[in-house]
Amino acid sequence: MSIRIIACGVFRDALRQIKPQRFHQNVAITYITPYLHNYPQRLEEEILHQIHLAKKAGDEILCVYGRCYPDLDDHLYEMGIPRVPGAHCYEILLGSRRFHVLIDEAAGTYFIEKDLILNFFEYCIQPLELYDPLIRESCFQHYTRLAYIRQPLDPDTVIPNVHDISQLLDLKPLVIDADYSELTANLLKLCTKEH
Repeated sequence: MSIRIIACGVFRDALRQIKPQRFHQNVAITYITPYLHNYPQRLEEEILHQIHLAKKAGDEILCVYGRCYPDLDDHLYEMGIPRVPGAHCYEILLGSRRFHVLIDEAAGTYFIEKDLILNFFEYCIQPLELYDPLIRESCFQHYTRLAYIRQPLDPDTVIPNVHDISQLLDLKPLVIDADYSELTANLLKLCTKEH
């Protein structure tokens, strides 16, 4: 039996590190561009399209996504497809307990990871018109800090971008290392369950 993991591209480096292929002899991964988060309807269509292709190929399917469009969990439940736990990619990259500790410390934490940092203009500044100070203030008035989730494969060149974004948004920068232990345990459980 083949397993097809359908994952957000945000998890590419994490899955390279975890290597879910070691949990099952036949695992393939399909990555979907994170850019589609700007277009929830297109994201939904692409996830459902990839699920259709995997089902057509006879693959067992696992989903590595947060709840990135409103009906995702309902769709997956109806099709009997498991999803790794976590409301957001940030929770999945940090582990649930650690993520909630950070939120409890400061509810106004704006999380960010490498892909969002490197594409901040296309993903945020341009579509949200954040070059306008009034819009920036309106969008981020309840945030106090910018938490960059650093992954082991992130280049050091990302850090200056984090400081640039924190200055633009007037948020205190914080660097937190990702923790893949919970994601690894969840993938191990899902890859070996009844396969």
